Amino acid sequence: MTLGATIADAFLNMYLFETVCTIQVRAMSGGTELTQVDPRIIAGARQQATQVTKGVGGGALTWPGLLRRLDRADPSYRT
Repeated sequence: MTLGATIADAFLNMYLFETVCTIQVRAMSGGTELTQVDPRIIAGARQQATQVTKGVGGGALTWPGLLRRLDRADPSYRT
């Protein structure tokens, strides 16, 4: 289950969560200990993301493009 302030944010959260899980599983398959990311780096990335999205959330920026892609692939979903 994924939550977000909007459907777009929830979708983006799930997409990113699935992506980072895939990366982690692949990294763990190497059999060595993983390096933990410094919490200050994570906080800095979060702050930069907030600045880039102007606080509206990443979903607001990505959702229109995803809908355009879906319209090109199969517009029948709108009916």
